[in-house]
Amino acid sequence: MAVIDLTTPYSLKNATLSIEADEYTAAISQVQFTPSTSTATWRGIGGNVVKDQSKAEWSCTLAFAQDLAPTGLLRYLLDHDGEKKEVVFTPVAAGPTVTATLVMSPGDIGGTAGADLATSSVSLAVDGRPSFADPTP
Repeated sequence: MAVIDLTTPYSLKNATLSIEADEYTAAISQVQFTPSTSTATWRGIGGNVVKDQSKAEWSCTLAFAQDLAPTGLLRYLLDHDGEKKEVVFTPVAAGPTVTATLVMSPGDIGGTAGADLATSSVSLAVDGRPSFADPTP
């Protein structure tokens, strides 16, 4: 059995996120692709059990500061509700990219009174699944 060393751990300190041709990195505090599967179990009267699992369906959570500018992500998501857009997430500068087609959906507008920035988060459906691309050396 091969021992696989941990060679490229990362944290989201210099990540980027683009939707189509526009980069929204400055507004984003979270990008998280999450798979979801369901398991089916069938039990026969003789005690036999058959299990199967569906292929993963994906979603992408984006958390962001609400920006009221016409070009901000808050308005972009509202203006493009239901549309499919290509998203490119780069977790580490000069590292691999994660590309996916997301179905746009609007986020919350407004929030609680106080000095904190108004924030929002959305869970966007992924059409298909995300894919990695390594940088060209």
